[in-house]
Amino acid sequence: MKIEKMIVYGFGKHEDLTLDIHEELAVFYGNNEAGKTTIQQFIIQILFGFPSRNQAGNRYEPKMGGRYGGQLHLDDAQFGKVVIERIKGKAAGDVTVYFEDGSRGTETELKTILRDYDRSSFEAIFSFSIHELQGLDKMTEEQLSRTLLASGTTGVDSITQMETELEKDMGNLFKKGGRNPQLNLLIEQLRNDEKALKEHREQADLYGPYLEKLNLLNKRLEEISARENAISEMLSEAARKQQAAPLMQQKKKVEEQLGNIHVQSFPADGSRRMERLAERMSAALAKKKHSEHELAVLPETSIIEKNGDAIAELLEKESEWLRLLSRSRDLDDESGKLEEELGRQLGLIGMGLDEALKFDVSLVNEEKLLKLAERANKEEEDSRFHDRELQDEKKKLIEAEKEMSYLESAAPTEEQQDAAAKWPENSLKLAEAKALKRMKKDPVNHFFSYMLIALAVAGVLTGLLQSDMLIVAIAAAAALGGLWMLWKATSKNGSFEDMDDVIKRFSGKEAEMEMLQRKIAEHNRKVEETLRDIARSDKRIDELMNELNHKPAKSEFDAYLENLGITSSASSSTVIELFKTIRKVQEIHGKLNRTQESLDQIKYEEGKWLEKAAAETGKNIQPGDLYIILRAEANKLNELKEENRRIADKREVLTAELQQQSSYIAELDLEKTSLLEECGAADVEEFHQFHLEWLRKKELQQELELVVNQLEAIGSIDQRPDESDVSLKEHISNLEDEYTLLKNERNQTMNERAELQQRVNHLLTDEAYEVKLQNYEEKKEQFNELARRWSVDKAIIEAIRSTMAELKEKSLPAVLSKACEYFQRLTGDSYTGMEINPDGHFEAIRKDNIRFRIAELSQATKEQAYLALRLSLAVSMQKSHPFPIIMDDPFVHFDRLRLQQVINLIKELQTDHQFIYFTCHEDMCRAWPEAQVIDVANTGRSVYL
Repeated sequence: MKIEKMIVYGFGKHEDLTLDIHEELAVFYGNNEAGKTTIQQFIIQILFGFPSRNQAGNRYEPKMGGRYGGQLHLDDAQFGKVVIERIKGKAAGDVTVYFEDGSRGTETELKTILRDYDRSSFEAIFSFSIHELQGLDKMTEEQLSRTLLASGTTGVDSITQMETELEKDMGNLFKKGGRNPQLNLLIEQLRNDEKALKEHREQADLYGPYLEKLNLLNKRLEEISARENAISEMLSEAARKQQAAPLMQQKKKVEEQLGNIHVQSFPADGSRRMERLAERMSAALAKKKHSEHELAVLPETSIIEKNGDAIAELLEKESEWLRLLSRSRDLDDESGKLEEELGRQLGLIGMGLDEALKFDVSLVNEEKLLKLAERANKEEEDSRFHDRELQDEKKKLIEAEKEMSYLESAAPTEEQQDAAAKWPENSLKLAEAKALKRMKKDPVNHFFSYMLIALAVAGVLTGLLQSDMLIVAIAAAAALGGLWMLWKATSKNGSFEDMDDVIKRFSGKEAEMEMLQRKIAEHNRKVEETLRDIARSDKRIDELMNELNHKPAKSEFDAYLENLGITSSASSSTVIELFKTIRKVQEIHGKLNRTQESLDQIKYEEGKWLEKAAAETGKNIQPGDLYIILRAEANKLNELKEENRRIADKREVLTAELQQQSSYIAELDLEKTSLLEECGAADVEEFHQFHLEWLRKKELQQELELVVNQLEAIGSIDQRPDESDVSLKEHISNLEDEYTLLKNERNQTMNERAELQQRVNHLLTDEAYEVKLQNYEEKKEQFNELARRWSVDKAIIEAIRSTMAELKEKSLPAVLSKACEYFQRLTGDSYTGMEINPDGHFEAIRKDNIRFRIAELSQATKEQAYLALRLSLAVSMQKSHPFPIIMDDPFVHFDRLRLQQVINLIKELQTDHQFIYFTCHEDMCRAWPEAQVIDVANTGRSVYL
């Protein structure tokens, strides 16, 4: 199985990332926090699922949101090209498997591809890091041996982990001599419970004696209660006799006082009725006198001359008057504003009102004026543009003239121009002279000329013999060439002397003359261009001046304004605004006239209202005071009418009250006479005397009734003549003393009985014994259950140890044999192998056959042993579980020799296994020159070395 591509949708810090892996060894390089571990976890979690939120693992969900998950593209020998996609969904994510034939699968098909391996099994064999290797140095010898055994045997890691957990569980259950384990605690608690149960059984034997003593105490309490009841009855009889003596004396006294009172009857509530009659009579007389006085002082009613109907009618129309005033004020304000606005607008246009009103502001004139103004504005805008262009052309002309002046001052001299003009001819002479001089130095060689002439002669003869005229012509041309070369060589000897003077005059001046020629040519070119610019600017300036002086639209606009009567020299926009302002003046003047007409009409209506109000009130009224005066007059009339009505009503009421009060006083006199006759009194004073005697008689009768009732409540008394008050008191005192002694004895006896009864009840109802006994049985059951659990753990541990022994004998030797080979290579033949001693511990065999326990080895050698077993197990499972091997920087602590041994071993193994290596050390990238190096921090810079 090989990982060919990783597509990360969103995982940790990586997002929208695609990584192609095309080599058997891929090195992921990056600094700390670059995201190497994120990619490693991406591979594992896409294969085996995202950890749930309650698990310890990190889910690497993108912090900024977005898609979560990605794809792994695999090439498997059994299943072909497979794409595994896992995205966010249920706890482990939603997975989809895409096969090469187009079919799809889910978690079930993925388990088949992964050969039913889970994450822990995969990480135990095919994935390891430096942290696991560093942890070897902290392990005990037993832990090291188990770790190495788990590394070299499939499934042993989980078995050894289970054995450790079971041993821990057994230690929590029971330890010999321990105190905290559960079984040890239960043994101690059972001992204490047995002692408490024994004490409870001893207390139960006292129940019989307690019952006998309790019966004796109950019998004594019955005797005390009987005597107390007898004493209570005697005390009650003596107390009644003592209580009845003063009551008999009081009864006799009250009966004597009743015999001295002679009044036999009196009206019910007579005194209060008489007092109320007197009060009512006094109040009625006073009220009658007050009514007579009020009737005497009551004034006569006034005479009203006006009925006030016209004033009321005007008051009802107050809202109309207010609307009329409001309309008048509004029109007045509006008239003032219009006059003010008219004055302001006339000020803006600078002409009189009559002149503005005569002005023709029709729409026809406005439209024509706007068109002419638009054309004039456009013409003015073009004129400004031409003016700017004219200024630019003038600037260009000035610059060109300046440039021309500069060129004239910097022009070459006549001598320089003449020398430059003759230089082409002189340069040819100089070149010819130099060539002749070189020919003079070399000896004249006529051999080639003679050979050419000889060959030409031979060719002519041959052509003639063969009758081939072409050969004859070629040979004749060659002969002529040879003769010319001979003549040229001989003729140059005479001109060598003339050429020396030419070389002397012109040699060494080639560069100077060429520069001078370029300078003159450049100067002439600039002069021609400047002259053309000056001519072009002069022509353009003349054209622009003509255009600026020709303005037909402006002339037509001014003529139309003069025809309308406007002589202003302002701009067209100002003239248009003036035209509109004149129209506005005319509109305001028309509106002002209409407003003034409406105001005059309202003033006329106000005058009619004021005339009518003055006629009714007899006063000269201003418009603002109209309704104030009308309301005052109406209120005055209403008050006068109300006063007359009130006086008439008052007189009628007072007359009726006088008649009623006279009748009421007569009725009171009759009632008073009847009350005196009922008790037989001659006058009111005697009536009150009879009332006092009657009240005293009632009090004595009530007192006598109370005494009789008390005697009846006491009951019949057998009063002996010889019993005195002193003897009764002495008898009561003796009975009370005896009763107190009996009460004290009863309380003491009851306390003793209650305490004894409590003990008996406690023995009868106490459930502590049953509770303790139940707790004791429950603890025994718990002890038995824990003991069975300890036995089961012990049996499982023995079975695990038996399985481990079987694995050591059967499964481990094949893996261990290959591991020994790898271990020997990794240590550079310092160690020849590893084996397990009879105690079950790993030992390393040095090349001198000395054995070392794993714990005695150096850290690096331990790591090499661990690595050898891991690689050996992975190789042995290549056919059944062909997974890639993932390593997270496990070799950074190896020296160069050990590192090279690891590199060589992995190179050999990568032909059958894919290795994915994560590192933050650049040296590790250079250690594998043929590996694919992927820069995690910048995947765009990933290279293939």
